[in-house]
Amino acid sequence: MSACPVDPPPEENTFSAIFKNRNFRLLWTSQLFGQSAQNAILFVQMVMVEGLTRSSGLVGLMVLFYNLPSILFSLLSGVVIDRFRKKSILLFCNISRIFVVAAFIFFRHYARGVGLLTVVYILTFILSTIGQLSDPAESAMVPLLVPPHQLLTANSVFHLLFNVAQVLGLLFLAPLALKLGGVDGAFATISLTYLITALLLWPISTHEPQPDPRLAHNMWQNLWDELKAGWQFIIAEKSVLIAICQHALITMLTMIIAVLAPGFAARVLGMQPTDAIYIFFSAGLGMFLVTMWTGHLGHRFRRDILVAVGLLITGLALLGFTIIAWNSEATASTIPKPSQQVILQVIAMALMLGAGGTLAIVAAQTIVQERSPIAIRGRVITAEFLFANVSGLLPMLIISGLADFIGIPTVLMGLTTLIIVSALFSLRMSLKPKGKQSHVDSG
Repeated sequence: MSACPVDPPPEENTFSAIFKNRNFRLLWTSQLFGQSAQNAILFVQMVMVEGLTRSSGLVGLMVLFYNLPSILFSLLSGVVIDRFRKKSILLFCNISRIFVVAAFIFFRHYARGVGLLTVVYILTFILSTIGQLSDPAESAMVPLLVPPHQLLTANSVFHLLFNVAQVLGLLFLAPLALKLGGVDGAFATISLTYLITALLLWPISTHEPQPDPRLAHNMWQNLWDELKAGWQFIIAEKSVLIAICQHALITMLTMIIAVLAPGFAARVLGMQPTDAIYIFFSAGLGMFLVTMWTGHLGHRFRRDILVAVGLLITGLALLGFTIIAWNSEATASTIPKPSQQVILQVIAMALMLGAGGTLAIVAAQTIVQERSPIAIRGRVITAEFLFANVSGLLPMLIISGLADFIGIPTVLMGLTTLIIVSALFSLRMSLKPKGKQSHVDSG
């Protein structure tokens, strides 16, 4: 890997140095509570709808209402984020969530049947719409709190936060709150968690330029021009466009692997579908290890090189899975169950998969943040989030269905080819001679 031309002192890029920054520490801690609550409430809502309807289809409809705002409002939220202070947006979002979550308790007691179910869907839609503002605003706020040379480390820490928040929200906060207080108690606990989030955000001090009131007033009149400005920048700035595409590629792969993992365990390896936990846990461990490495040493290397290496590691891991799958199919008639050696191979490949994917996403997101001017950073980041989420849905549905006809090993070989070719292309682009780059205002 090529080293950065200017290498800041190592002690300035450690996790401990990042957390000495009071404002960053408050933001990180607040989002640990907020993201945990966000993961917990979807679980509680699914439990509630299941209890009301005993219908998987109606639970799925609620999940659809949860995901719909990401398609409808992502780009609009980018315009809003660029026109108001990020801290004010985060405070508004979390204070609003307190009352929306409390509304679930109110309507559970004063609505019945179809009326209650309709209200649940509406409140779910509102909560998810709020999330379309808060998540990109949080990402856009990080460069305002840390110096440019610490941005990669800061993003690594935040990537770790999302993984920890999933565990805390889905495995601890939601189940414990439901067990101890029932559905009402769970909603009350989550509402309190959002209050803690808002209180932690309140003292944060940011060096953010005061938005021009005239821009906020004319925001809706010039909406199309605002949206167009963000996309024009992305298309014109090739490095940002490539980074967004790389982020989307890894997100798509993550969705596909999550769908294929149970079938890989059961149909290819001859294990129980639940044994896919070997893959998920090992991938999670890989994410954690590379997050620690990136936080301590990643700043020494160019971001685009890190993305390319992350993609290459991911491609090699997929190649390993493909070889394991072919060998397992070849020996299935003589060896019905996988040996300990095969299980260790699966664990090693899953660890590489998690490590490579995390390295690529963290570095790509850092490129987008660093090279986007502060005036349109919100629109660029929301476009990145939208493209990453939407571009993965259709391939996930098509490829998961294709696996039933041509087999999981063949699908894995196709994915391996796609990722390795993308890695080699990324490496070639990153090694091209670069002209003098203009510096954008990092805030």
